[in-house]
Amino acid sequence: MDTAMSQKTFRDLFLENILNFLWRQWSALGVLGEAWTHDPWVLDPEPMLLFTLQMGRYEPRIFDEVMDWLVVNGSWIDIQRLRGILREKDETTKNVTGTVAAFLMKEGNERKWKNLAQFCASQLPESFGNGQPLFREKDGKPHPISNNPDPNFLSYGFNRPPLKVRRMTRQVPITSHNTLRFLLRALFGLGSRAECLVYLLTHDGGHPSEVAKAIGISVRATQDALIELSRSGLVLTRVLGKRKIEYWISHERWWEFLSRASITEIEKPIWVNWIALFSALSKVWIALSEIDKEGTSDYMRSSKLRDSLELVGNEFAKSGLDIPAIPGTDIRPEMYEKAFEAFIIKVFGAR
Repeated sequence: MDTAMSQKTFRDLFLENILNFLWRQWSALGVLGEAWTHDPWVLDPEPMLLFTLQMGRYEPRIFDEVMDWLVVNGSWIDIQRLRGILREKDETTKNVTGTVAAFLMKEGNERKWKNLAQFCASQLPESFGNGQPLFREKDGKPHPISNNPDPNFLSYGFNRPPLKVRRMTRQVPITSHNTLRFLLRALFGLGSRAECLVYLLTHDGGHPSEVAKAIGISVRATQDALIELSRSGLVLTRVLGKRKIEYWISHERWWEFLSRASITEIEKPIWVNWIALFSALSKVWIALSEIDKEGTSDYMRSSKLRDSLELVGNEFAKSGLDIPAIPGTDIRPEMYEKAFEAFIIKVFGAR
């Protein structure tokens, strides 16, 4: 019982910190609020959007502000990449994404969002159109059913009050290291070229398969983009081992060009594999959301939670960020949860 209560407390802490974290990230991209540009990493809108559509169900205000952002700034979203990431997601995430795309077809660029809406609709099971509440309270209980539901959301099986777009979001401010990905999309367009360059600007180099896995684009498309970029003479190649070609760039030249400043004045951003990290965070949330279900022992709950949290810790450890050490398996459960509370607050809490 004590373990379940402890995990429930941790669930509340996790949800609060994750929602605050998402507010912070979106405000750096123009969502209403105090813009925060002090985080050391490059933001990644596609996996962040999918994770927000999952967690925003517990905070309607951030859900609707991100919808507003999509109406104003949706042209920045790489639909093909979004679809690739979405293929690995659960049925509910696909359904929520589909209704968002259907809504944006009417509010914004129909041509851009139509294929995504159709893709998500093709994944929709016949039994899903039951009008379940889109939003939930922090404790997981569903919001009351609206007697005047939004028809776009209802067509995908979700009940919510009508969504009214205010277009209050600012344009994405391409002025900080956080928005490097947007700067490169402005220069090279949406797609694999911009994604490859984000990776190369934050790494010493990379093999096509390694780059492809990190950026969430097929190996073939990534390799083609790297070959095309290398023809410019500004993306270079070198041989590592037996016939293994690695691509790399001169950071000094590129950063001086992109920042219009000396490289000594630049605070270079950190690469975080947000596709893997948001997926790991999603697994933590699912594990935490199952703690009240009957038929699962405290040991199994703790074990599942620990496995999920280690996924998060490992992804952050790869980034080289200054974060608390991941608690080891030799730590007692109550100490382990305290250690991970410190980890979550340090990484996701406002600093």
